[in-house]
Amino acid sequence: MMPPSALIIGASGALGRPVVEEFKNQRSRFERVAVLTDPTRVHKFDDIKKDGIEVVVGSFLDFKCYQGFDVVLSLVGNALMRLQPGMIEAAVAGGVQHFYPSEFGTDITQSAGVRQFRYFRDKVVTRDHLAATARAQAGFRYTLMLVGQFSEWAYGSFSGVDTEKHVVEAYGYPEAQTDVTAIADIARYTVDSIFLPFPEHQSCREIRVRGDHLTWTQLIALLEEIQGVKYKVTFLDPKVAAEKQEEARLRGDEEEELKWAGRVLGPSGMVQVPEPLDNHKFGFVPKTAREVMQTMFTQG
Repeated sequence: MMPPSALIIGASGALGRPVVEEFKNQRSRFERVAVLTDPTRVHKFDDIKKDGIEVVVGSFLDFKCYQGFDVVLSLVGNALMRLQPGMIEAAVAGGVQHFYPSEFGTDITQSAGVRQFRYFRDKVVTRDHLAATARAQAGFRYTLMLVGQFSEWAYGSFSGVDTEKHVVEAYGYPEAQTDVTAIADIARYTVDSIFLPFPEHQSCREIRVRGDHLTWTQLIALLEEIQGVKYKVTFLDPKVAAEKQEEARLRGDEEEELKWAGRVLGPSGMVQVPEPLDNHKFGFVPKTAREVMQTMFTQG
């Protein structure tokens, strides 16, 4: 069997860069590895060509950009997630057989409320489109990466944590449980997973991995221990964030709308990767929340 060829969309983002680095580390396992970018962003990838990573210049809605690739990984952020159905159509027209949508988060099927939450709207649409494509296109497969929250983001402004002023304003509950995984580990899980066998007679698979599982009380206690300071902690009603989210929607400010939707994810217990997990299928141990924090607060 020929080694796979992989194309990366969203390669300059928070997860994109670490995924590209992991592909560099494993370049010998692939026939081709490339990033897809538009002409205005080509300069961002001048440094990767020397490592055997190609740069394809064009539109992710143009099927010609996908020709010659077996696997496509979409790592796009919130602003582009709604366009993933178009990417899928173009990828299939270009001959792609395996698609990774921009999931990299919680299990949105854990309850009806989570699935219907605004932050996940475009992910739900993408999942539905992938399922329909797999029914219509023989041999097409897709992988959903469920990893919890990026560890580095769980302890940041995305979740209402200010590690400089030592203040937490969390829209949620002290005992809400959350799952976190370091970004570098997510990148390694993702690239390694390309080589895991698919379940027989299935077009969809979920890869469920996490680095740590803890409550928000435990998370804040870790921050206090590692930084050696006491945090001023306030837990707020998620309904307040929902009101701010709706105000932003009515103004037509989608970025702000998604920001307020995201603020409640971790602190209200929506970011979880239920067992059974797939960590045992990989040849490494992910970093714990403590290890990630220690690295973050001792750099420099």
